[in-house]
Amino acid sequence: MMTQTHIEYDLHEIIISFIAFTIVLVLLVTFGIIFTLLFSRRQAQFRQEKQALHETYQRELLQSQLETQNQTLEYIGQELHDNIGQMLSVAMLHLNGLEEELTQSSHQSAVSRMVQTIEGTILAVRQLAKTLDSGTIQRFGLRESLGLELERINQTGRYQTHLQIIGEPCELGNEAEIILFRMAQESLNNAIKHAGAKTLTIIVDYQSTIFVLTIADDGRGFELSETANRQVGESGSGMRNLHQRAQLLGGTCLVDTQQGLGTRIEIKLPLSLST
Repeated sequence: MMTQTHIEYDLHEIIISFIAFTIVLVLLVTFGIIFTLLFSRRQAQFRQEKQALHETYQRELLQSQLETQNQTLEYIGQELHDNIGQMLSVAMLHLNGLEEELTQSSHQSAVSRMVQTIEGTILAVRQLAKTLDSGTIQRFGLRESLGLELERINQTGRYQTHLQIIGEPCELGNEAEIILFRMAQESLNNAIKHAGAKTLTIIVDYQSTIFVLTIADDGRGFELSETANRQVGESGSGMRNLHQRAQLLGGTCLVDTQQGLGTRIEIKLPLSLST
């Protein structure tokens, strides 16, 4: 028969055992929670590092592509200026001599028209060579280069062009201005080739903290969702290039378009990141 002392002793051991078990259980649960949190944090860190590496690779790849493009365009511009321009100048000299010899001839007017045509062609070639050369953008800046590009397009007689400057101009840096100019060139070329536009407008807006470059046309517009799903190399993939270039500069690119209502491309670049 158990005495009162034995009962109290057994109860005391049970309580101690329960407390010890509870402490061990709490420690195990705490350890499990800490392990889970550390594992989740490590996984999140790994994903962030992987994403950062991917973004760095994409930026470097895009930067390499832009550098290759600039080198190619500069080479073409140099060839146009040095070779094609020189050949046209020689042809111009011959025609001038022929025009003088045909002073009293019925063919003089035809030769005069040819001289005017070649003069216009030489001017167009020189202007095109300038817009292909990144050095032009570095020397004259973004605003003047955009004006030169629109003037070149306007001289074809097929389009009306407008350049609007808003706010107090500031320097964005050579690299940023070259990339922005190439984005504007690509947008204008798309409008000319695909949109059937008659009016091309560029708005350069220097706000207090944001730089906004807008390229708009009054063309036929397009279905944005359709072009977004096209593969690289297909027509329309240029929209993807615009977004990637804007991201490279730390900015954004918004394309607003509808069938029959033209297209408006708005590139926003934080000034704190562009300077």
